[in-house]
Amino acid sequence: MGPTSIARTGELVAAELAAGDDAAALRIAFDFVRAFDSAPESLRNGMVGDPPAPCGDQRYDALLAAVVEHLCARDDLAVPFWTQDPGRFLETWWFVSGLRKLHASALVQSPISFSRRGVFICDGALTYA
Repeated sequence: MGPTSIARTGELVAAELAAGDDAAALRIAFDFVRAFDSAPESLRNGMVGDPPAPCGDQRYDALLAAVVEHLCARDDLAVPFWTQDPGRFLETWWFVSGLRKLHASALVQSPISFSRRGVFICDGALTYA
């Protein structure tokens, strides 16, 4: 996937969720990291400036905000205001890996942009081969 925007990523995630394919929705959400990293630095602010529309699942709305906040903090970019919307935070924690035995690891390994939203991921979720 080439450079895209988080708004377009949100559209693709919403389409997969509507089709009942959570695995594809998750893959698309995390593929944004690769797209962002592949884009010229001059385009990165533009990729995250416009908020994605609600995906139909608040977990993914929080996930997309966490991804953007993490990437901006990592690259010393201003974090877009839309990431602070209350609808981008979960009241009930979500462990992205459904494997209960990984929950303790996810609690420790999740970057702050994820954990403060109630989204927990394991090491490697933000990397790609």
